[in-house]
Amino acid sequence: MKAFLIILFTHILLSQNQSINIPSGVKIDISGEVEMEFIDVEGKGGTANREALRQEVYTRSPHTRIDKAVLDFKVYYTENITYRLSFNFNDNKGYADKYYLKYNNGNTQIKIGKDRPAVALKRITEGYPLIGTAYWKGREYQVDWQQTFDMFTLGSTISLKRPLGYDDAAEDKSFRMLVYDDTDVIDGQTIEYGLRASTSLGKLNFMGWYYTGKLIDDADWKGRLHFDFDYYPESNTVQSADANIDHYWLGGRADYTIFNTNFRGEYIKSKDGFLLRNGFYSEVSRNLELPFLDNSIRLLGRYGELNNDEQMIENQDGIIFDSFLPLLKDPHTWDRNMITLAAIYNLTDYAKIKIEYYMIDEDTGDTQEAADSGDRDYQPNIKDNQLLVQFELSF
Repeated sequence: MKAFLIILFTHILLSQNQSINIPSGVKIDISGEVEMEFIDVEGKGGTANREALRQEVYTRSPHTRIDKAVLDFKVYYTENITYRLSFNFNDNKGYADKYYLKYNNGNTQIKIGKDRPAVALKRITEGYPLIGTAYWKGREYQVDWQQTFDMFTLGSTISLKRPLGYDDAAEDKSFRMLVYDDTDVIDGQTIEYGLRASTSLGKLNFMGWYYTGKLIDDADWKGRLHFDFDYYPESNTVQSADANIDHYWLGGRADYTIFNTNFRGEYIKSKDGFLLRNGFYSEVSRNLELPFLDNSIRLLGRYGELNNDEQMIENQDGIIFDSFLPLLKDPHTWDRNMITLAAIYNLTDYAKIKIEYYMIDEDTGDTQEAADSGDRDYQPNIKDNQLLVQFELSF
């Protein structure tokens, strides 16, 4: 299978014609990309650096890998109807990542299939903002409608709610955070409804959105919230009919471009059962012309946060206690902030190199008293800075 994929990618990369015409009149465009990476995680790894309750860093550094190989097919049935199919291959498996049917007619667009939420951004950097990973990275099965008017665009989505899951803040896989995961076949599946609106005022763009639904039974409210948070207000014995299954996430984004520089900010707030979270990021990026480079280099700086809201909550027994406190043993309870510094250079139209550095600060919730009683070092924060050098080939 791997040999076949290598031959297929080589043939496509060397081919001058990347379209296939079928006798029925259907046209297929083929595109894709391959990413090769060097990663260095600065935290200490190895058994000599394991301490009570946690391991310093799981990802061994430095290391190189082929991160993924993506193969995209775009099928043209008519001028208005297309079908997109995207395969993703890594060291362990190959799978259909995105697939959807799209109808475009003037200012109207309808999309049916599996894709990211419509509010998701196409990445500039390899690393997502923290709230991007947490909220709009995962794929969902959706029916999406969008209509463009003179001054603004409206959209609505009906989708299968994505289950709560875990993902990595960047390249290191040691300290995973809670995210809206990829949709999968799951018992107790629920529906999510979304509305969004966007408008532009010259070079200033705005977008706002609101998604709501109910938690998945039992995967969300019991499998994640009850079992994975020590201080969840509900008892683990509560029945689904009595559980808090409220769910929503809302957000807004604005960006402005001036003097070849783009400024962007985004804020998201969510509720899952009793768990309230919020986060934001702000970034600035600019294309810079340098005399010793043939093409411009894109520089980007970003600061972002993702926080769990600690709350004083009264449980079903009438006891008031602190809920959702960060715990050293549970990285998904930690508050995080991340600084991203990146430089992206297009070697050609189809080849680029990315150099990215992530500075991640994570509040573990550790206390000096707990460290002393456990006869271990005090660990209030994690040093998990990461360097990524990536060579990306596309076609």
